[in-house]
Amino acid sequence: RNSRTSSFKGRVMHSIEYDDPAQFAGRTVLLVGARASGADIAREIASVAKCVYLSDSTCTEKQEHGSVHLLPRTKSIDEDGAIHFSSGEKEWTAAGIDTICFASGYDYSFPFINDDSNLDMSFVKGERRVKPLYKQLWHAKHPSLAFIGLPHSVVPFPLFDFQASAIVSQLCPTEGSKTLPPLDDRMSSAEIDALSADRVVDTHYLGGKQWDYCREMCRIAGTYTEKTENYIATNAALYDRSGVERKGMKPGGEDLYRETRFSRVDEAQTYKILHSELTPIATA
Repeated sequence: RNSRTSSFKGRVMHSIEYDDPAQFAGRTVLLVGARASGADIAREIASVAKCVYLSDSTCTEKQEHGSVHLLPRTKSIDEDGAIHFSSGEKEWTAAGIDTICFASGYDYSFPFINDDSNLDMSFVKGERRVKPLYKQLWHAKHPSLAFIGLPHSVVPFPLFDFQASAIVSQLCPTEGSKTLPPLDDRMSSAEIDALSADRVVDTHYLGGKQWDYCREMCRIAGTYTEKTENYIATNAALYDRSGVERKGMKPGGEDLYRETRFSRVDEAQTYKILHSELTPIATA
């Protein structure tokens, strides 16, 4: 709980505690945050909860999609369970809420690293940023220490694999691998990366930049080949296709894009659709 929810008599939780939609059966739930976690939880609990309110800071008007109600930013919470939402001069109120779930993102935490570690690291609660890092992976001062999996909004496991190969190339160099640059260059690059995003919390956001990042990891590891390029380019094509299929999804609605089945055609940097429950989508 925090100061805004201290008077609320119902249950207050974070999305990290979510496991089974059955615990929300018959409940009236407010989800604060409508990105990946919030939208997914809303969809999963919509069929069992009495009502689901999804508060999205980018929303400007109330929308209703079955039992899911999309509302703007949460303004205040009353003791009796009434929640107030606002966008500009407009306000809305939802009553009878008995559960509040914060889907407000996650912090990076390394409990095994503290002041006694003498590493000169920063991962401040609320910033969602780790620094100083070279290429979002190596500690800029101590490159024998690396952190796999910090970038987000990516296709995770292929990217993690490329990162791991890059790390191995520095511990066990091969003829084709590249040595990391000197300390001053690593620190300068780390500082630029830490300040490159418009918001601190987006420091490790890659999105469409992930493909060049994967290529860079391969070049450092000395594993970049035509076959690797075809693999990365096909991943990008699949990622873009899924992104198109997700557009227009209603909060809490069926995410039918997850049912699409593909067959990779890496040599052509494309794919074949084996099964889809969506209306055919035109491709460029």
